[in-house]
Amino acid sequence: MPDLVTTFEQNALAAAAGVWRCERSPLAVRKAVERAAADARGIVLCDAEFLPPPLLAGLRGLAGVIPRPEDEQLATADVGVSEAFAGVASTGSVCVAMGRPLVAATSLLMPLHIVLLPAERIVERPRDLFDPKCLKGEGLRRNLIFITGPSATADMGPLVLGVHGPHRLHILLLE
Repeated sequence: MPDLVTTFEQNALAAAAGVWRCERSPLAVRKAVERAAADARGIVLCDAEFLPPPLLAGLRGLAGVIPRPEDEQLATADVGVSEAFAGVASTGSVCVAMGRPLVAATSLLMPLHIVLLPAERIVERPRDLFDPKCLKGEGLRRNLIFITGPSATADMGPLVLGVHGPHRLHILLLE
């Protein structure tokens, strides 16, 4: 049976998300975000809650980063970068905790959402996140959203991507 990380990766790819495995170092994270966000006119970063701040500190120096975005800049930025609270192997979903400033905008508003997911925060099933023994019971104390691939709808006929949120979801799986 495949491990949770491999299962997560396979299911996220099947859901049309991009997945790159990434070394957990400031330089590797910076290079991966820079590559994924190539040619972006505006990048909005969400502060980390679960990852060590130094891991994301190097992102502030990337070209196109908007340090303190105003509403108009949020509406026109190309890329949002946030961290995942967890990943769900059975669905390939990332779970984002809605609480920190800019997390909703970075994960739901920009055409490209880049999400950083620590491999050890991948669980087998969504319900595992609501077990008091899982991730120190943190899932019971948070408002969470599950994101599985880019937004999509088939309400009006053929499948259309990016209607109600990001057109693309790119997951950096931190090992």
